[in-house]
Amino acid sequence: MSSGIDPAALEGYVEDLAVFFERSGLPRIAGRILALLLICDPPHRAASELVQELGASKASVSNMLRLLETTGLIQRVGVPGERASRYSLAKDGFEKKFAMSTRALVGFSPLAARGFELLEPAGDARKDRLREMAALYAFWERAMPKLIETWRQEREALVAAIESELKETT
Repeated sequence: MSSGIDPAALEGYVEDLAVFFERSGLPRIAGRILALLLICDPPHRAASELVQELGASKASVSNMLRLLETTGLIQRVGVPGERASRYSLAKDGFEKKFAMSTRALVGFSPLAARGFELLEPAGDARKDRLREMAALYAFWERAMPKLIETWRQEREALVAAIESELKETT
């Protein structure tokens, strides 16, 4: 992948990132693909290269590429002189994923209202559980757009600060 970097350490790092992404709800192989695309040089890979580098089956890689492309985390890129599609992280892919999660939160409010109607004759315990869940979703529905906007405003400064910290440690 890159010269001067211990391949075993890099492989371990890819696995650690894959576990992190798996905890976020992605299949492990999808996490491994994301992890590899996050750190590889050049910043793209063909499906066949992913199969080889990750030691995964062609079918598994194909399915996970489709999943990751559909979610907007990766994109197909063309390389002059090559016929095979190559894949790279999508520009702002993770930001778009968070924005999609925010849109998913909006759908709970009407379901909660319907649940309150259905549970009107029921005891308070069932309504209390639903009320708690509705409050949580309402909170995130309001908070996430503000967080995404704050991220957009602070992105450059945060990236520069991390770059500065990295230079200080090396």
